[in-house]
Amino acid sequence: MLLLIYTVQFFAYLLKITDIVPLSYPVVIFLSLYRLKRGIKKKTNYLQNSKIAFALLLLAFLLSWFISGFLDLSQGNFSVFGQFGYFSYPFLAFMNFISAFASVTASPWFMIDMGIWLGVIGIFRIIEYNKIENKIRYLLMMFAYAFYSIYLPTFSPISSEVKYIPYMWFNGLGTYGPVKSSYLLDGIIGTFTVTAILSFMFGSRQICSVTCTAPYMLQGTFLNSMKKYNRSSKVGRNTLTSRISSWYKWIITITWISLLILAILSYLKFSILGNDPTMLYTSLYFNVIWYFQFMLMPFLGNYACVNNGICAWGSFNQFFGYLGLFKLKVRDPKKCLTCKTVDCAYACPVGLTDMRASFIKKGEFKSFKCIGVGDCVEVCPYNNITFYDARSWIKEKLHSINFNL
Repeated sequence: MLLLIYTVQFFAYLLKITDIVPLSYPVVIFLSLYRLKRGIKKKTNYLQNSKIAFALLLLAFLLSWFISGFLDLSQGNFSVFGQFGYFSYPFLAFMNFISAFASVTASPWFMIDMGIWLGVIGIFRIIEYNKIENKIRYLLMMFAYAFYSIYLPTFSPISSEVKYIPYMWFNGLGTYGPVKSSYLLDGIIGTFTVTAILSFMFGSRQICSVTCTAPYMLQGTFLNSMKKYNRSSKVGRNTLTSRISSWYKWIITITWISLLILAILSYLKFSILGNDPTMLYTSLYFNVIWYFQFMLMPFLGNYACVNNGICAWGSFNQFFGYLGLFKLKVRDPKKCLTCKTVDCAYACPVGLTDMRASFIKKGEFKSFKCIGVGDCVEVCPYNNITFYDARSWIKEKLHSINFNL
């Protein structure tokens, strides 16, 4: 019912017939009471029915989209086709839909609205966690979503200067503007340098499980349960284990070659459909494609952004994380050998089901696709799995120095 009322209000403001907005309230109240009286006769488990799961995700997304669109329009400073512009040619009509879609998803109101309801289920997830490190990581992720991704670039006194600050280009190229010499060194190259160092030290989890907005939208109680479709969906099953498939390599290669070409075109001040090439790419992925991946989780599995290789920013950090210190270690590989539940593999939201075999063989697990969510550490019935990163390495070196002294 909320979706209905905000849909009406959105189109009322869009078509400039705001007089009908008050009329929508009694209609929705009547329909709500009618629905309440009739009750829900048919019940089903959304984890057993991908279509029901998809419908729930679609309704949740549309509600946030129309609420945000209504708020954007009611503020009077919003253009429906502001993201990519309006295209008058009939063969570009689809781009008008994409432009309108992305104009809302790129707006602060949309981020705020998604942040509120996802924050509520996120609190329940924090309560569920037993490991203090997982609680801290989730709290940092919530803080980063609100402060790093919304407040600093939109509402803070330094919002106009963030493009010059290293690490602030949180979507990589195209986050704040075209490739320009004025902020190329400190803003863009600085961001890539800092994030490469952090990923080397702590793994790609510093982006893909903390500061990126995507994990915030994938790890709440309801969204986390969608990892069941990593095993049951056809596409999801093809992405299981840490194996890098040939199609994954092709996608990631094409993505990066395309992005580098677009970066050169951007620096040379070329445009595509009137838009900067890198900004067009970044907005198309993070404001359009990613949300379709979000809604299609019951058919693609959870964390499709990690498993399909199309996210250039994620793969950049995964690469340096794989080269670096981060990995999962076990205290006693023998416990993994006799483990009957293999909870670690079932809990992994990325679908890295081969970690147990690596624990038994090597006593550790390192994967390009591992983003350090920590669910495997959380569910291990023997408290056997631990994180290993720069902190662990420093402790080892200090212990070695003290021992030698």
